[in-house]
Amino acid sequence: MDFKAFENLELIPKILDRIEKLEKLVARPIKTKRDAAEFLNVSTRTINSYMSSGKLKDGYHFKRKSDRIIEFIDSAIREFKYSQG
Repeated sequence: MDFKAFENLELIPKILDRIEKLEKLVARPIKTKRDAAEFLNVSTRTINSYMSSGKLKDGYHFKRKSDRIIEFIDSAIREFKYSQG
């Protein structure tokens, strides 16, 4: 019997766990600064920097509802992530 075929079987639970985490990340809507930061794998300070520098554009990547309330646009944040890579 060839045991080399079984060498990587212990990786299956780790792979399944990673797939579940990715599915949750992709399925969850991006609405807040924290959501955007988590999805982009950066800090909320980095999101602030992206907004200040114009990397994330008001009216395209996010909308200001008021001085304190910002709503992120899910599809634009996803597009931003995949255009960076």
